[in-house]
Amino acid sequence: MNYHFDWTPIWAARGLIAEGLLLTIALSAASLALSTIIGLIVGGAATAHSRTVRACALFFTETMRNIPLLIHMYIWYMAFSFLRLPAFSCAVLGLSLYSGAYVAEVVRAGIGSVGRGQMQAALATGLTGLQAMRYIIYPQALRIIAPSLASLFSQLIKDSSLASVIAVGELTYQAGAIDGQTFRTFEVYITISLIYLVLVTAASQLVLLIPGSRSEAAAGRFADA
Repeated sequence: MNYHFDWTPIWAARGLIAEGLLLTIALSAASLALSTIIGLIVGGAATAHSRTVRACALFFTETMRNIPLLIHMYIWYMAFSFLRLPAFSCAVLGLSLYSGAYVAEVVRAGIGSVGRGQMQAALATGLTGLQAMRYIIYPQALRIIAPSLASLFSQLIKDSSLASVIAVGELTYQAGAIDGQTFRTFEVYITISLIYLVLVTAASQLVLLIPGSRSEAAAGRFADA
């Protein structure tokens, strides 16, 4: 293979790369926030006493998780085309619903790992069910599930690349545009891969800043060993 690397076109296209990076960060941050909210609500509903509420939570998680993310992108983009909803908003919605279903399952498992006596003790002090979940159960569950959330949020950042199929100008979309202009495929995608690596690593470390999450992660690695 007689291929000579030339990074000059990549440097010349740094403006497009920076634009794609900023949009990827915005897309990932918005989707991360919304998917977390969805996950906390649906995950809590999955542990409710009401069978109807639990069934609705199960229906949501199974439906959202079993539809490929690429199809999510197309569905929401086409569904809201008559409202002229921006492609960015459609991508956030698709990513959030898809990732939120996975977050919900992790949250459900985290809540289940907190002893039942915690809820009973909280209710005995006069707290309502919602207050007990907010102040007693969720804080403990979040410390337990932080390593799993870090993995999910890392996956969300990588999944954001699929927004390129509906013309959202994030990193992957810009990489395709630069490749089409320069024909420096290896240089373009090596650069983009390194940027994704930095983003995913940073996101994982930020989630692990949750108090107590590092000890849970270490315990998990020790148990696996």
